[in-house]
Amino acid sequence: MPAVITASNVLCAGGRGTEQLWATVRARIACIKSSHIFDRYFDPIKMGLVPEDALGKLPDEFDSQGLSSGTRRMLQLAGPTLAAVAQDLAPGPLSVYLGLPPPDAADSPSMDNFLECLAKTSSVPIDLATSRIFRMGRAAALMALEAALVRIAQNPAETVVVGGVDTFLDLRRLAILDSEARILGPRTMDGFIPGEGAAFFVLKDASTPQAIPPGIRVKVLGAASVLDEGHLYGTAPSLGQGLANAMVKLRATLPGGVAPVASTFAGFNGENFDAKLWGVARLRHDDFFLPEMVFQHPADSIGDTGAAAGAILTVLGAHSMACGQRQSSSFVWAASDREPRGCALLST
Repeated sequence: MPAVITASNVLCAGGRGTEQLWATVRARIACIKSSHIFDRYFDPIKMGLVPEDALGKLPDEFDSQGLSSGTRRMLQLAGPTLAAVAQDLAPGPLSVYLGLPPPDAADSPSMDNFLECLAKTSSVPIDLATSRIFRMGRAAALMALEAALVRIAQNPAETVVVGGVDTFLDLRRLAILDSEARILGPRTMDGFIPGEGAAFFVLKDASTPQAIPPGIRVKVLGAASVLDEGHLYGTAPSLGQGLANAMVKLRATLPGGVAPVASTFAGFNGENFDAKLWGVARLRHDDFFLPEMVFQHPADSIGDTGAAAGAILTVLGAHSMACGQRQSSSFVWAASDREPRGCALLST
């Protein structure tokens, strides 16, 4: 049974709020600037960062909890974004399915209680017993969406908030990426521009129209994820099959008569690896897409948003149809540095 997206909110370099980000991406405005951080060649690293005055304020009690700088920044990104998307929901603890960076990309000990800290930062009550985190990188939010659809199918009366948050404004993380020659710069062509962001959207069961606000008509028909052994850091042959396999899994769950995809919101970050994944998937599933399909890759505007990417792409795909831009369907996909590959299909 499909679910319906009833509300969303985003915070990233491209804007504060879904509408502002959609306008930025549609106009192809690049919100990327030279940062105050230098690479190993003493060139400033270009990044897509959120202005300081747009970040949320952390509770004073966090000062004594030993949170890493990256974790604090993610809480500042996620706090106001979750608060905005939850403001019109019924009072009571929320089930939150959240995508986060993988353990090797942040300080693991300070991430264990992230949802508790997020509840305090956002002033939104979170049901810790029914909430889940997915530490899977770029595909994390799509994996969270897949799990949320299963939960809603089992509990139709329940509302689930799905999201993702990440930041590359972390010196240790940037140093590792720089040593691997993965940051785009004057001496690195096959690299990406680091960014940051947070996005959340509300999912409700599509069979309960009385719970759906007027005007909302965007459904999530399905979501799927797989693990690809031929990943960026793997030893298995890199055949680019991960996304194509995820699409096989997705299409097996879809109802009959689904219209071909009219627009795709892609998880490209600028590296060649993603282009191979998409190329294989596009060729193997040629019948799934309209010949005149519109193709969007928001990283051109906001940089690589890491674990927030899947949620940001889903929000943009849903908003593009909600405001009448793409009337049939939108396909969303994202691939992590390591095994996870995720995708979803949205429809009016």
